[in-house]
Amino acid sequence: MFRTSHAIPVPACVARIVPAASLLVVIAGCGAGGGDAEPAPLETRFTFGSPGRSLGQFQYPRGIAVDPVRRVLFVVDKSARVQRWSFDGEPQVQWRMPSWDKGKPTGLGVSPDGRVFVADTHEHRVIAYDADGRELMRFGRYGSGPGEFIYPTDVAFGPGGNVYVSEYGGNERISVFTGDGEHLFSFGEPGAEVGQYSRPQSMAFSADRSELFIADACNHRIVVVDPRGNPLRVIGTAGRGPGELAYPYDVCVLDDGTLLVCEFGNNRIQRFSADGRCLGVYGRAGSGRGELQYPWGIDGAGETIFVLDSGNNRVHVIRGL
Repeated sequence: MFRTSHAIPVPACVARIVPAASLLVVIAGCGAGGGDAEPAPLETRFTFGSPGRSLGQFQYPRGIAVDPVRRVLFVVDKSARVQRWSFDGEPQVQWRMPSWDKGKPTGLGVSPDGRVFVADTHEHRVIAYDADGRELMRFGRYGSGPGEFIYPTDVAFGPGGNVYVSEYGGNERISVFTGDGEHLFSFGEPGAEVGQYSRPQSMAFSADRSELFIADACNHRIVVVDPRGNPLRVIGTAGRGPGELAYPYDVCVLDDGTLLVCEFGNNRIQRFSADGRCLGVYGRAGSGRGELQYPWGIDGAGETIFVLDSGNNRVHVIRGL
């Protein structure tokens, strides 16, 4: 089994080990880095960020999104601040969400036209900004009806410019909107069966927008659906070994179609083929070079990958895996 020096922390959700019989297809196992081998370290080129409240510092960052066209990235932390960084790790601008007394955001995404959509989790809404932090629009309110949210977690962008918003804490679903915030449809419900979710924490589309990969965190799996929400396959099962997952909090689809999954509970990154074969395990718990403490996010552009090392208040910049 894969070894780690930390017990799996339990977030605000109920951990479930999903029975294989309840799923369409469950794919586990590992190619490179499989068996009982220790994970390879993250080959970190450099890190940026440090603890604090100023520009260039983080207070437990929990969401990351790359704008590959403009070569900047955005990070939102637990102080409800959004910061824009260059790919070289230079902080450029920051802004704070309009309210945060109920809680802080956990995710964000950059649309193809460069708008920054923040899942304003505890305010039960989504707010879109330009790259300098000027508010452009907002939509959603508390509730279970069409266009309403309970704790939205992330934003992704599908075919036709549609906006996909994941949520947990009651609805456990994905809702789909036009680029102007008009609700179209929703899919999913609470549970561990096909078509059900337990804290869908983040999402990423394939390059051709034909498949949506959902980090179903408290079911310890990646669920793959089509743009209408129809289940296609499931990747991973609960555990610590290669090909197994513990609280996958983010997923990134690379240019070659493979996936990088950020595991909050295992303090590591796993790489999978698009059909779910484990291709490698990277990183270990700690605060040293190439080590992670409760990572929340991962995103990339080309061969450059950014890993949100939340417990260490920093971002790792790595090239390829």
